[in-house]
Amino acid sequence: MSVHVKLSAEARAPAEPSKGPLDLQYEDSADGVTFEYDLHPSGAPRVLRVFGTPRTGVEAGFGPGAWLQVAGTYLRSGSEY
Repeated sequence: MSVHVKLSAEARAPAEPSKGPLDLQYEDSADGVTFEYDLHPSGAPRVLRVFGTPRTGVEAGFGPGAWLQVAGTYLRSGSEY
């Protein structure tokens, strides 16, 4: 499953004109790379690239006030990052 993140309009760069919320999509690929997410204790969601068992890497992170919604697969227990 992929991970979908909706950022608030205020999360855009100051020089970028605001056009409302920004949607980001992290799509799973046919070569076995999948995306999951977890929440840092600060409340910041992190998108994780899973490329083996149990190897993962942080693909992106978003400040606690920058995101409106995150949907997808929550990090499986026992995975490393």
